[in-house]
Amino acid sequence: MSNPPVLIVGAGPTGLACARTLRDAGRDVTVIESSSRVGGRLGSTVVEGIVCDLGFQVSMSNYTTLEELAPRNAAPRHAFTSGAIVVTEDRRIRMVDPGREPLAGLKAWWSGLARFRDLRAALRCRRAAAAVSAGGHANGTGMSCIESAGFSSGFTESFLRPFFGGVMLDEDLDVPADRFLRTLHRFATGSAELPAGGMQSLADALAAPIEGDIRLESTVASVVPGEVVLEDGSRLEAAEIVLATPFDVTARLLGGTSPSSTEGWSGTTAVHFASTDRVIEEPIIVLDGRGRGQVNLVCSPSEVAPGIAPAGTHSVLVSLRPGHRDAADIDPDAIRAEAADLLGVDGGGWRHLITTNVPHALPRPGSAPDRHAPPGIRIAGDWMDDPSIENSVRIGIETARELIDE
Repeated sequence: MSNPPVLIVGAGPTGLACARTLRDAGRDVTVIESSSRVGGRLGSTVVEGIVCDLGFQVSMSNYTTLEELAPRNAAPRHAFTSGAIVVTEDRRIRMVDPGREPLAGLKAWWSGLARFRDLRAALRCRRAAAAVSAGGHANGTGMSCIESAGFSSGFTESFLRPFFGGVMLDEDLDVPADRFLRTLHRFATGSAELPAGGMQSLADALAAPIEGDIRLESTVASVVPGEVVLEDGSRLEAAEIVLATPFDVTARLLGGTSPSSTEGWSGTTAVHFASTDRVIEEPIIVLDGRGRGQVNLVCSPSEVAPGIAPAGTHSVLVSLRPGHRDAADIDPDAIRAEAADLLGVDGGGWRHLITTNVPHALPRPGSAPDRHAPPGIRIAGDWMDDPSIENSVRIGIETARELIDE
């Protein structure tokens, strides 16, 4: 009689990385996923031949752990141009990190968006970010880091708040200073990227070597050490159980208090359009620095990566400001008009494809439950650390290695 497998609940990057590592070590694994696809919140849908990611998502060129399991020959990635075009009330300004491109940084200074104090503050933040990323610690919040570095209020409101507020899905930047600085370091030392074929292709690349070990559309009702019970009544024996699930699902499966559908989470929404015109002629984000309206940024994914849209068609992604929304309540015409105004183009020919809403995009700081689990059950997920694709994969690998080393 064969030994039961390790059962991994959740086919997001954490669960897939855990399963891959265990399988490579010769362990039998089964991944149980409630949805019809792998990837969790990392995913895409295809509408009229155009890949539409679930919210505005990017990978990073310095995600080295991800690279181990999803190398570029399996999921080619293509970089955005560094920085952003920032739209203020009276101009459009190219903003880049002065630490990477000093001359371009000076142009932002001459334009009036940044003052000399902002250039000095940016260098201070880069040094602090490097120190924290090397294992140091910073107190306070992301916003307190910005204030203590000495940035001007104009630069903070026009660039830092909308840019990092969109990244962290928190415009108050009330996130731990360590997390803010590590994120800043990622952007200072790497490039944001999109995979050819959309973000779902990253998840598919992670899953490909263990495709036969994944059970989709199988919802877990309960777990106890040694057994997983599915909603259809099926009982699966397990050598070990790994809960690679969002923290609210983990809490429910362990018999704790499960938060409401949006409590403890920051949500994100993207409105996708198709255009026959090339509305952004380079792979860059256009950021709304005016602090009004619904739009955070606009980009054209088809300018970044091949395979996003058919020939002769251009994709337009409009990422809304952070918050919980019902996709059905969003008026695509109003979003199209606001985004076109941001770009300074006529959006009348844009065709609405789909509005993707991810209510559980990022966990809010301090909202994760108790991490204790009974023997035989392990908890894994990027909500235990800085939430990112890289940390999802890293935590999955580390959890697997703990099991292997027992």
